[in-house]
Amino acid sequence: MKTIIATLILSMAGFAATVTSITCSGQTATVNATAHGLIASQGFSLSGTAATFNSSASSVSANSFTFVLPAGTACSGFTSGYTAVVAAKQIIDIAATPNPLALGGPTVTLTYLGWYTTVYPTELCTSAGVPIPPLTTCPVSQYTLISPAEQAALWAGTTVELQNQVTYPAATSASTVSGGAITQYNAMQAGFAGYLLAGGYYWNGTAWIHN
Repeated sequence: MKTIIATLILSMAGFAATVTSITCSGQTATVNATAHGLIASQGFSLSGTAATFNSSASSVSANSFTFVLPAGTACSGFTSGYTAVVAAKQIIDIAATPNPLALGGPTVTLTYLGWYTTVYPTELCTSAGVPIPPLTTCPVSQYTLISPAEQAALWAGTTVELQNQVTYPAATSASTVSGGAITQYNAMQAGFAGYLLAGGYYWNGTAWIHN
């Protein structure tokens, strides 16, 4: 099961699609990129001559997708400078532990990471690796093969890493295991995309404000 899950998950982030244009309507940006391969709520990274930008897709079609920018962020700043989009890793299998003597029969415990994206991040460290108080150290991903860009996204708070663990009977099919992980991920990512799990807010006595 481990090999199949890892192959499925890590292959999601290997292909970069060409961005032909980005248009705006209010705070909603539409990215036109043929065969981008994203699904709704999936994280992505835009790159080019402008600074790399990470967010999550809202509505999706075969050759375009939309994402919503926070209030106060000008959408016009995204209409140039971006030439490529790549899907972010979503689920990463980091361990599979057999339990041959489990009551009721052998089982396998899977430990995997979920990388969730949010447009309302809480910055943890600067890009230079300096922790932002009250943190005294910068968090380190449990994914040992993390790239510098992915680590930067975790420090910036645009990607949030959460660990999940699940135990299945040893005879469970790989499709059931991977399908369960994807269903759980999509439900959690919907919370981040809908701001239910977004960080960086404070109450000022009148309203919730994002810092």
